[in-house]
Amino acid sequence: MISNEAQAVKDLLRAAKEGSTPAATIEEQRLGLEAVASSWPIAEGVSIRESSLASLKSIEITPSSGGSDRTLLWLHGGAYSAGSIKTHQSLVSRIAASAKIEAHLPEYRLAPEDPYPAAIEDALSIYQELVAKVGGASKVIVGGDSAGGGLTLALMLKLKENQLDLPSKLILLSPWTDLTASGRSVVNRADADPWLSSELLSPAAAIYHGEASPADPMVSPLFGDLTGFPPTLTIVGDDEILLDDSTRLHTKMVEAGVASQLVIAEGMWHVYATFPGFRESDEAIEAVAKFIHG
Repeated sequence: MISNEAQAVKDLLRAAKEGSTPAATIEEQRLGLEAVASSWPIAEGVSIRESSLASLKSIEITPSSGGSDRTLLWLHGGAYSAGSIKTHQSLVSRIAASAKIEAHLPEYRLAPEDPYPAAIEDALSIYQELVAKVGGASKVIVGGDSAGGGLTLALMLKLKENQLDLPSKLILLSPWTDLTASGRSVVNRADADPWLSSELLSPAAAIYHGEASPADPMVSPLFGDLTGFPPTLTIVGDDEILLDDSTRLHTKMVEAGVASQLVIAEGMWHVYATFPGFRESDEAIEAVAKFIHG
């Protein structure tokens, strides 16, 4: 049974989903996501400063005590058309504080103004600049949630394509890995999911991939060659339509010889760790910190 605090959040999400207007514009979606995140606190024990990576806006989050010899690059979610520093600084600050690791949260270009492959181009430039800054790919961990998780995986494919060094580890929270929406959970978790709507997946994907095929591995990295990927931690909710995006990814990673860990959280929803204030969210952050130092 999930905690009372988690259930309260879940109930609020379901009520908002049932009362939402599917015709909301992209700008309204962006503002809505920022409004939800505006009350989420920054973790204690970190400092935040504005910075830039590859000439793109970013923030650097630094723990005030302790420290790791590695650096975290976090690629935010938001269906490739929303999300920002404002929406994700709480999550990344909590990871940085728990793991005592320096973290970077950049803003990459978004669709529909800049559809595929703009996000991947930005992620590659951001990654290369950070690797040069910290002194090697082995000192970098890349993580992402939802679309940011998919972008993290697409970045790995791009690094392999360009014969560049991959980071030391990957962290994925409810990654969006299949923009063709072929996972069974899109249907069999539709009623259980309190946040995401199955009927909106393909339209949201089309805004990003444009004229490219949604089955292109750079768009849907689930269909790519995962051989040689770094050790990966994937955390996903059991009550989300993108569950199979994670379970199938884990299976393919294991088959490709990747050291893959999969956590399926009972009763949880899409990127539940983003929401602070309940036990399950804290446990997910702790699992991420443990993986970073494991």
